[in-house]
Amino acid sequence: MSESTIHELVNLTADRCPETLQWPVYNRGDVTVSVAHIGVGGFHRAHQARYLDDYMASSGDLSWGICGVGIRPADKPFLDTLSRQRGLYTLTEKDDNQTKDRVIGSLTEVLFAPEDPQRVIDTLARPGIRIISTTITEGGYLYDFEKQRFFHDHPDVQHDLNNRGEPRTIYGYLWQALEARSALGADGRVTLLSCDNVPHNGDVFRKALLSFLEHADTTLCAWVSDHVSFPNSMVDRITPAPGEPDQQAVRQRHGVVDPCAVGAETFIQWVIEDNFKAGRPALETVGVQFTTNVSPYETAKLRLLNGSHLMMGFIGYLAGYTRVDEAIKDPAILQLVRDYMALDAAPTLTPIADMPLDDYQLQLIERFGNSTIADQQQRICSDGYSKLKNYLMPVLNDVINAGGDTRRLSLLFASFLKYLDGINDAGQPMPIIEFNLSAEQLSDSATDRLRLLKVDALFGEQPDPGYVQFLDEVAAHLAGIRTRGAYAHLLRLLQG
Repeated sequence: MSESTIHELVNLTADRCPETLQWPVYNRGDVTVSVAHIGVGGFHRAHQARYLDDYMASSGDLSWGICGVGIRPADKPFLDTLSRQRGLYTLTEKDDNQTKDRVIGSLTEVLFAPEDPQRVIDTLARPGIRIISTTITEGGYLYDFEKQRFFHDHPDVQHDLNNRGEPRTIYGYLWQALEARSALGADGRVTLLSCDNVPHNGDVFRKALLSFLEHADTTLCAWVSDHVSFPNSMVDRITPAPGEPDQQAVRQRHGVVDPCAVGAETFIQWVIEDNFKAGRPALETVGVQFTTNVSPYETAKLRLLNGSHLMMGFIGYLAGYTRVDEAIKDPAILQLVRDYMALDAAPTLTPIADMPLDDYQLQLIERFGNSTIADQQQRICSDGYSKLKNYLMPVLNDVINAGGDTRRLSLLFASFLKYLDGINDAGQPMPIIEFNLSAEQLSDSATDRLRLLKVDALFGEQPDPGYVQFLDEVAAHLAGIRTRGAYAHLLRLLQG
């Protein structure tokens, strides 16, 4: 492709877009913004923004555009670029059978909050904004999920409480926006919709915000309780961190330069509690599932998808696999994941009429094997300490209470402890990302990794009898892994 046929996305219009690249079918100039989304990362752009793009294209209802907001200082370079492109970007949906590129048009406004906090507060306070949604990751909630309490003593929270004009957290922005909305009475109603991979995310969002407001302005709590809804939701789409390969692929296929390109798998799912204070788009027409109770869907996803990711992640990474699709195609790892899903996780789940669990397990194996996504084991294993607590401890508790076989789960915990050494089976360095364990903790536990599990969030300093037996299994697996390597130890387990 010659340089004369290369176009920058920022300069494209419907008329100038290459025929090979799908452009939004609606007139973006007619779109009005009703959704403010905080956290304009790759997942939001591959998931919620894509659903709203579908909805406006199919319905002709152009009243549900998105204003994207970034509140982290590190967001600025990307948001500046996305803003120059008028919120437009290329989404590539791909698996081993198909690849589809399209330009998403639902994101029509982009704001960088630290640059002009008041503008963001005014935007969030506009009555026309009917939904404020978020993808701020687990850490952004500043919430202790185990003890179910808000970190009100966090430095950024204390800063926001004492510096109204320069908020750093989502709560500092929402405090002032909701205060302005409360002056409108019923006309200020709004839905705060968490789209993060956090159990009971809407409930957590509500508890955290009200806890913040109890320190900031207690008079606002009653209005929020009456006029703001916090639906729980479950989101699912494997979306690796966007990067140069996504950009190069768009340039090669279409001659378009797009520094904001993002790639994702073809599978997509969004389940939401139908609890919206100020109305919502009819997203059920484009595949979103609305329900009165998200919990069964959420639990199935966390235990089957996220749990399986960890089951293959640590042992696969130790075995030398750097990509998820490569690991799941190994017969031994595939058997381990299948056994975990069918024998450990699935029996703990409630059947779901419109999400058959047997079919879901087969679908997951296919998704994990998607070589076009090339999802990284390092990403799957990152923040493993927290993920084990949130995704696997509930499974383990149910299995132990049912008197079930815990061999696979104890292998998983042992693999995690060996992973913390940062050395794989071949003796090669293995980069690890662990936010909840300090370098001092890792060093101090080098000769006794099991002590890292004897904390309140996991098994406690004095574990109950059922946990004692489980930890003995973990110790035996860890000794075996250290002696013969993780992969050889897995083979021994499967043969036994």
